[in-house]
Amino acid sequence: MAIIYKGTQLTEEDKAQIWEILCQCDDEFYPRLSLRESSSQKELSGSGTGTAKPVTYFEEMIRQDFILAYADTGEVAGFMTFKRNYTCEALEGFGESLYITTVCVRKELRGQGIMTALYSCMEHEVPEILGCRRISTRTWSLNQAQLHALDKRGYRKLAVLKDHRGPGVDTVYFGLEV
Repeated sequence: MAIIYKGTQLTEEDKAQIWEILCQCDDEFYPRLSLRESSSQKELSGSGTGTAKPVTYFEEMIRQDFILAYADTGEVAGFMTFKRNYTCEALEGFGESLYITTVCVRKELRGQGIMTALYSCMEHEVPEILGCRRISTRTWSLNQAQLHALDKRGYRKLAVLKDHRGPGVDTVYFGLEV
């Protein structure tokens, strides 16, 4: 397994494999990625066009920075995307950060520490390269696995947007200073 910070320097083969993984993971997000216009969309309840595939999301995401996990076979096993110098109203007071927008791992390769390795690269290598010590991200309040993982990694809750993704589903922002 190789974890590589690629920035925006993706090959066409990388892009094709990222698209495949993104489509595989589409319905694991709330709301699903195919219902979104972008990875940092502010309004998340009842939005999007409802296309069968996350085309609009991919088109916006592919312009972001990438960390790729390559399997021993050379195929992309998973990826993490982020935006540099990110700020938004919910993160007011946290300062500019590296904002993690999307993390996906091929279903058949899960349970092998790929997501952990992607986060480790983001928290240890990328801040050194880009000179930014703040990392932020968001998830939804019912995503217990991600909430637990972020807490375990030392991320602190920065903001909660009540019912932001629909009745009873909040958006929760997290931050980490490394």
